[in-house]
Order: sequence, then structure tokens, then C-alpha cells
Amino acid sequence: MLYLHYKFWRQGYRVYQFHYSSLFKTPAENAAKLYQFISKIDAPAIHFVAHSLGGIVLNHLFHIYAVNKAGKVAMIATPLKGSAVAVYLNKKKYFRYLLGKSIIKGLLGDGPDWSDKRKICIVAGTRGIGVGWLFAREVMQKPNDGTVNLHETRLEQADESHEIPRSHFLLLISNKAVKVILKFLSK
Repeated sequence: MLYLHYKFWRQGYRVYQFHYSSLFKTPAENAAKLYQFISKIDAPAIHFVAHSLGGIVLNHLFHIYAVNKAGKVAMIATPLKGSAVAVYLNKKKYFRYLLGKSIIKGLLGDGPDWSDKRKICIVAGTRGIGVGWLFAREVMQKPNDGTVNLHETRLEQADESHEIPRSHFLLLISNKAVKVILKFLSK
């Protein structure tokens, strides 16, 4: 997220980076920490930009807490409907530990439905090699970003959806993704 942090800061945004443990805390527990984190930010509006599991944490945040500040949400490669790769890896004894508590009401697809009314932009990748391609190729469907299948990122309530020919992690340093999100936030 450092590249995104820098790019948004260069455009005049005050940027706050939230760090969380995907192995030792559930998405709901991380949402509680995020709520405390944003409660200390003195601003009339807070935009949220999340990658992958971070979008699931945001989903829990808005499902559990009343976030009264205005703002928009951009999710990059977030499997809001669950991850076929995570389901597959969770069935394998040695890979299950790599997922940690991120699977609890999260990556397995049993998280809450998106219910917040704020404007949302989805950015998803359509090309690349990733964890799914390497370890769970049989559950990868085209198109995908090497880790998340494109259809897993879909959200009916989204105001915008963009597909970028990048892998799951290269989306984090994609200038096209940055441009899409900056344009969305400026509207």
C-alpha cells in the first residue's frame, strides 16, 4: 500500500495507513480496531481505499458500526463473495494455517452482505500469476488476477467497476488503478 499512499499524498490527500493482523484477528476484530483508528481522525470526510482482505474488513466496519463521516470507498481485488482459492486452501492441512483467522466470516464467503450507502468503486485484476494460480489452479476461473476470480469481486451496489489487466499484487502499483481511484474520489 506504500505506493498508493505516496500517489494519493502527492495529489493532496492526507493519507492514513491502517495496519492489521490477518492471521491472528478475524475481519470483524480488525474492523473494531479500524473503527477506533478512524475515530481519532479529525476530518469531515474519510475515503477508504482497501486491497483484498482489507475490503472485507471494511465490509465488517460498515456492517457493525455507524460511520457518520462522509466519504467514498474503493476496493481493489476484494473477494467480497468469498475466495475459491481460500476455500480450496482451507481444506488442505498445511495451507489452512496460512489463512489464519481471515477465513472467519471473511475469505470463505460467509461475511455480511454489503449494506452501506456510500459510493463505491471496485477495481479488479484480470491477468497474472498469484497464490491461486500457483497452489489452487483448479478453482481459478477466467478472468482472474492470479489470486481472486473476477466474479468474486463483483458488487451490485457498486457505482463503478473497473477491470485492469494486472495481477492481484501488481494492482497495488498500477498507475491505471491509481488514476481510476483518484478520478472516482474527485467526483
